[in-house]
Amino acid sequence: MKKLLLSVFACDPSMGSEDGNGWNWALGLADKGYEVHCLTRSVNQAGIESFPAPKNVTFHYIFMPMGTEKLFHAPGPAIYMYYMLWQWLVYKKSKTLHKSLKFDLAHHATWGSLQMGSFLYKLNIPFIFGPAGGGQKAPEAFKSYFKGYWASEIKRDKVSNILVKYNPACKDMLKKAYAVLVSNQDTMDMAKSVGAKNCHISFDTALPDNFYPEKLKIKSLEPDKLKLLWVGRFMPRKGVLLVLEVMQQLKDYPDITLTVVGHGEMQQEIEDCIKEYGLESTVHLTGKVPYEQVRGYYESHDVFFFTSLRDSNGVQVMEAMAFGMPVITLNLHGQAAMVSDDNGIRCSVESPTIAINELKQAVLSLYNNPDKVSSMSAEATRFANKQKWPEKIESTVKNYYPF
Repeated sequence: MKKLLLSVFACDPSMGSEDGNGWNWALGLADKGYEVHCLTRSVNQAGIESFPAPKNVTFHYIFMPMGTEKLFHAPGPAIYMYYMLWQWLVYKKSKTLHKSLKFDLAHHATWGSLQMGSFLYKLNIPFIFGPAGGGQKAPEAFKSYFKGYWASEIKRDKVSNILVKYNPACKDMLKKAYAVLVSNQDTMDMAKSVGAKNCHISFDTALPDNFYPEKLKIKSLEPDKLKLLWVGRFMPRKGVLLVLEVMQQLKDYPDITLTVVGHGEMQQEIEDCIKEYGLESTVHLTGKVPYEQVRGYYESHDVFFFTSLRDSNGVQVMEAMAFGMPVITLNLHGQAAMVSDDNGIRCSVESPTIAINELKQAVLSLYNNPDKVSSMSAEATRFANKQKWPEKIESTVKNYYPF
């Protein structure tokens, strides 16, 4: 049995998104017959140990020293310091483990950040990195939707450029890795610009079998009614304020409604915008919803809105399509690769004015064409059924692992 060292900074089976990804990488690779040794954060221990794991999976917890764990929740660049320290501790731990266990290969799976990289390539065994994002940049033309957070976005870009050029865990790693997996073309371009070898595009997420509905129903609109859905954290880059401008343009259609599932730092700006635009009757905020309950919203709504201005892929896009939801999105970054003309509508990011008009017209085209919603729903289902974790693991091992 080949021994695999797996770095999964985010790994908690009790949570969704990237935390769930780490857990699924571990179990999926164990199912392929590897003896998997996972390096992860100590704060994940309770969640991990509350779920059963196969006998060929062992978790090794990395404890942050001298109170540095608090940096994870600190504002500003502290998170970068935290993560780089964690990465270095992982490398030190991996060297110790490697002396006794003699790993055959290593894989860094989460976080998927190209700029932050990984030091595991220094073990001098075949090393796989990713899938990772990081090459995405928010279009400057849309900076007004970030409100007071645009300055932070600019700082992020500057830090990103510095790390790509000078972080040895990134630049040297990209040149020496056995395979580099990136989640979108923007990140592919960034990786190749600093000499990445053997680089491939691979979505940075997948879905577990138990996420899909037991019995899928192709979306069928009620007469003269369209229920839109947006799901995510209220972060500046997620574009919720852009969606609300679209809804303002659709005020003459009271039967077109939007449910917004989520919470976050832009809560007040969003609430203020709904009042300013007079959208109280057509836009409903649910607040924070437990992950397991989000499935009900995918099931009960017709069309999914994904308007992120910077995202590697967007797990919500995949989740929505698993429930047969056509997707209206921006022709940008990872979502542009996940959404096609068959399962959704991609709108221009040339300017906010053009984007708002195209998003509005996209909504109306589906509102006025129920058959189009149903046909896109069927295609969304076909796409989502190819995005399950067993298929993701099989493809990764077959195409990018040395053995």
